[in-house]
Amino acid sequence: MKSRSFKKTTNKSEIDYDYKTLGVTKSQIEKGLLAIPRGFSNYLPKANQKIKIYLDQSSNPQLKNFSSYFSSTNENRIGGLKEWYFDNEIREGDEIILQILDKERFVYRLFKEKDFIKNAKEIQNDFDNSKDEIVASEKIQQISNLIQVEKRKVIYSEFLRLARYSNTEMRKRIRISGRSNKEKAPPSIRIILGDIYKGSCQLCSFSFLKRDGAPYYEIHHLEPKLGHHPKNLVLVCANCHRQFEYANVQKYFSEDGWLMRVLFNQKEHLLKQAIDKLAKQEFRKTVFV
Repeated sequence: MKSRSFKKTTNKSEIDYDYKTLGVTKSQIEKGLLAIPRGFSNYLPKANQKIKIYLDQSSNPQLKNFSSYFSSTNENRIGGLKEWYFDNEIREGDEIILQILDKERFVYRLFKEKDFIKNAKEIQNDFDNSKDEIVASEKIQQISNLIQVEKRKVIYSEFLRLARYSNTEMRKRIRISGRSNKEKAPPSIRIILGDIYKGSCQLCSFSFLKRDGAPYYEIHHLEPKLGHHPKNLVLVCANCHRQFEYANVQKYFSEDGWLMRVLFNQKEHLLKQAIDKLAKQEFRKTVFV
């Protein structure tokens, strides 16, 4: 049997992560199978066998027939998907996400791309609105599991996503013990900055561990009245934070608005800025049809 030839195209990703999709043809839908390019073979069985497939967000895997590229079929393909195609109203040209959950045990998950994107954006929204850092960390792990990238890369991608927003909101004020106080940086951005800079001050690199083993740091708003855009936030030690508040401060920004150096009473400090390494990164979706 002649091996199928796949066409590969790339588009801009909607979710600030690289991912791959498999386009579905009319013939595949009619036969209830999903064809998979040879380039995926290292993540698939080398012989025809049953494999475990989780469909959508289901927690119960199903056994499906798998035909290997290295067998007489000359093509990687998963069978038994006709009902799933029908239930999801999948049409010719729709795209499917194939996730490798366990390469050694041959366990996988299939998503319709639209549902995959929806799930990713919902988790990102939950992350942005996390009530505390524990919840924010859980959402980072959920994104990591869904997109299948390590947590470190998730942190950087979420930083870029937030940095791309144009946020000119005024910083909210909240009442604590009868007093009006400026709203603190949200848990989501705190854990992003804390992870990127390892809890070390962006100006002087000082850090120390609290009794619970976590690094101590504070978040300073460069413009106190503005909101929580990463350009307006700096991770600092308590000493540098007080200098921002009380010293004679001169701030120097890059052309695109990132703080690059600070003078406290004429003493210069250069800032570490993660955006320097990340600003040119673009995320792509690769489609195999």
